[in-house]
Amino acid sequence: MPDTPKRYWLSVVERDTPEEVSRSLENGDPEFAPTRRSFLKAAGFTFGALAASSCRAPDVDAIPYVQQPDGLVPGRPLFYATTCGACEARCGLLVTTRDGRPIKIEGNPDHPFSGGSACAVGQASILGLYDSLRLQYPTKAGQRVAWADADKEILATLDRMKQEGRAVRVLTSTVTSPTTAAVIADFLSGFANGRHVSYDPISSAAILEAHAQTHGARLLPQYHFDQADVIVSFDADFLGAWISPLQHARGYASRRRASETSPTKSYHVQIESRLSLTGSNADRRLRVAPGEVGHVATHLAAKIAQRAGASFAAAGLTPSSFDAAIEAIAERLWNARTRGLVVSGSQDVQIQTVCNFINQTIGAYGVTVDLSRPSFQRSGSDTQLAELRAELARGEVGALIIAGVNPVFDLPDAATLSNDIKRVPLVVSTAERADETASLAHFVCPDHHYLEAWSDAEPVSGLVSLAQPTIRPMHETRAFIETLAAWAGKPQPALELIRAHWTMAVHPRAEGGLPFTVFWDRTLERGVAEVGPRPGAGAAPSFNAAAATPVLQPGGTSADGLTLVLYSKIGMLDGRHGHNAWLHEMPDPVTKVTWDNYASLSPETARRLGVEDGDVVRVTADGSSALELAAFVQPGQHDSVVSIALGYGRAGTDRFGRVGPPWFEARPRLEPVGVNAAVWITSTENARQYAGRAVTVTSAGRRRPLASTQVHHSLEPPGSTERRPIIQEVTLAELTAPPAAAPAEAEHPAGHVEGDLWPDDHPLEGHRWGMSIDLNSCTGCSACIVACQAENNVPVVGQDEVRRNREMHWLRIDRYYSGTDDELEVAHQPMLCQHCEHAPCETVCPVLATTHSEEGLNEQAYNRCVGTRYCANNCPYKVRRFNWFDYPHEDRLQNLVFNPNVVVRSRGVMEKCSFCVQRIQENKIEAKRLGQPLADGAIKTACEQTCPAQAIVFGDLHDPNSRVTALAASRRAYRVLEELNTQPSVRYLKLVRHERPAAAAGGEGRNG
Repeated sequence: MPDTPKRYWLSVVERDTPEEVSRSLENGDPEFAPTRRSFLKAAGFTFGALAASSCRAPDVDAIPYVQQPDGLVPGRPLFYATTCGACEARCGLLVTTRDGRPIKIEGNPDHPFSGGSACAVGQASILGLYDSLRLQYPTKAGQRVAWADADKEILATLDRMKQEGRAVRVLTSTVTSPTTAAVIADFLSGFANGRHVSYDPISSAAILEAHAQTHGARLLPQYHFDQADVIVSFDADFLGAWISPLQHARGYASRRRASETSPTKSYHVQIESRLSLTGSNADRRLRVAPGEVGHVATHLAAKIAQRAGASFAAAGLTPSSFDAAIEAIAERLWNARTRGLVVSGSQDVQIQTVCNFINQTIGAYGVTVDLSRPSFQRSGSDTQLAELRAELARGEVGALIIAGVNPVFDLPDAATLSNDIKRVPLVVSTAERADETASLAHFVCPDHHYLEAWSDAEPVSGLVSLAQPTIRPMHETRAFIETLAAWAGKPQPALELIRAHWTMAVHPRAEGGLPFTVFWDRTLERGVAEVGPRPGAGAAPSFNAAAATPVLQPGGTSADGLTLVLYSKIGMLDGRHGHNAWLHEMPDPVTKVTWDNYASLSPETARRLGVEDGDVVRVTADGSSALELAAFVQPGQHDSVVSIALGYGRAGTDRFGRVGPPWFEARPRLEPVGVNAAVWITSTENARQYAGRAVTVTSAGRRRPLASTQVHHSLEPPGSTERRPIIQEVTLAELTAPPAAAPAEAEHPAGHVEGDLWPDDHPLEGHRWGMSIDLNSCTGCSACIVACQAENNVPVVGQDEVRRNREMHWLRIDRYYSGTDDELEVAHQPMLCQHCEHAPCETVCPVLATTHSEEGLNEQAYNRCVGTRYCANNCPYKVRRFNWFDYPHEDRLQNLVFNPNVVVRSRGVMEKCSFCVQRIQENKIEAKRLGQPLADGAIKTACEQTCPAQAIVFGDLHDPNSRVTALAASRRAYRVLEELNTQPSVRYLKLVRHERPAAAAGGEGRNG
């Protein structure tokens, strides 16, 4: 397969001025340039830590069980099947517990959404369980109160509201739990004017309203990306934070795995204004202004209608500058017909009706777009929310119960909303933490963390799951359904409420005629069951083509030509995880920025405004409201767009005083991280919109450097002008072509080094562990980063240390760009310790702290390491991390999240990926106990197990029948920096493109 003559780059600075980047790598940052003084300081604390570590550890008493619980063996894990509560997607989980405490989250292999995988947010949600700042008891006016006293006062007030005929409102996010929905309905039935209002902090209401117009039913379809040959996405970040990203990613990746035996993959077109995670994986990407999205969609609909001979009212449609591209997309979509799929993340109902028309015309409904078993993951109504706000403004609400949402933070015009809520006679919040809305409540009745609670879910019609507690409630909290049942005068435990509802409404939909007890036990064991659709559900009504309203001309921009786009980051979502340090420190998959939100500008717009990365800019909307953020220069973004992430700026979310190094501040602080951009959400009649507001941008005249990792740990040698083949590509045509004959003068295979200086002192007669990573499947979602952090007790270092290149993640995902802003291509490459057979780190360690195991692992003896960092300097892959400080572990509650099978490293030692050696040993011991050979696939590293795209495969390279051996022999397989003769144990599978872009006709870089 021929090499790809393409240059890859990490940042705009590297692309435009590579000589400056090379010089900085060669000379180092002047602020941290090595000096004799800094060396002595480093050596001082290293050897001081070594001396301290030689002292005897304190004695710890081990108290045995008086009555050991059934099935619990000290030191051995138990697994609980449950349902994730980190977002409304409600994927299936398996929670690992040891000695009664949950320590790790994995995906449930039996659940259709997760299939054994978990997203970054789901992996990190376990940290919230041990958050010592969770509310631990009910409060009245901020003061602790007993549950009985709170119930008595709330019931008295509710009785008065009932007698006076006042409105009672329950405000929630989307409720996927059938039991919760039934309990809410039962509670409100006791009031003449009671109503349940649900809204989604990041709304998808336009999709439901569009289907109400085109199909006569307010439904959210279930999208089957696993059935799609051609995908066209209009600003829908379905691999990032849109509706059900884990479910979508698994379906999407299943159609993207190309091999010599199956040389096909789906064709994905992304039409968007900012570079999203989904756009970075597209085969073709059109960079359009926000006001052009509907216009482009209408042109596509018109071309599809022309091919189908269908009627589409597009008279007066103005020309588009993307006509040639739209024609090519229409041809592919029409050829795919029923195997095509069009999705849109727009909150414009008009655009959504156009997309519905396209899907109907190509026959996608019933194949890739499923309305017979719709999704319930986003069912919130912006219309009902607007009505509630109007009622609050008029003072008509007598009691407001708020569960699972934070409207004062989520919604625009928060000051007016706060004043309206303050005038409600009874406000009750069930928040887990003291958020902006809970601070206005008369009573705060905190809910359990989802890992402590009984619950259930039906995320799509006919797919029901159970959530069971994995630990007893750690505080005086109470499940929301128990709270409502008590206030309805029917107090019951949550488990009894769920069983009663399942007996009445879920079990009758099950097939097979199993008794309820058997059905319940099996569902509890598996975590999930498939039943018939809800009563009344069925095929959608006939399509109303007249309801599809074309967008005849593109929208405009401001006088400065800048339009605001608000979006959700994959880690923060709507801000509900603002307390989670793991997610704050996870680099954003596209920008690689941690611990902040920012104003992203295209390179051309940044040049025009005279700003660079880290310059603070003032973004002003409507000529009055303004926010100040650091600027970030984002390749691939439209020149008219300023994009800002939502979910930041929550009160009390800065945890440097608790999870980060305490020496940065004189005292701990709890200040917002970033700014809250929800003030600029536009509320319309039937949908909140996140794009289209005209803004101006001016420099604030100061800098605030971002904690970005995008240029950390470069694999390019300092001072080198020759680019290394780090990313390698191949086209589908080249994948099936006969292998080219080697040139006659070539005497040795690639990677062979004449005169090998390494002695053959690593005889591998047993296992030899290796890994394969498919670059064509990897989406860059970063779930593997958080899974590795949770499994291996990787510390959080904080924003300031990330700025100093000192993040501790054992696994990183390098993101590379190629091409121009108009024709940008992106590649994601997970990079971890390569466990080299000829490891450069082993030869330079003066104390033999890094050694080679008999099974091919590069091992690290922490107690022997004295912190010289020679190994890190000699590692060409830059995957070793130095523990600069004793990161604080004073929070004894949060320490419960640590994996007891992995040591917590001390200050002054080097650490890196171990291929999850603890999992290797555990499975070897279990196989020996059972007297069975170690099966291929039995050992899964944390990154492999969680990967939604199943891009990572781990196994024994000495087993000729193992998957990893077969992948290592693939024509797509290569090893990074193989020319150095380090002989890595990690093989990468080349990225497969449909075709080579015309722009890749010359140049050099990270190519293959």
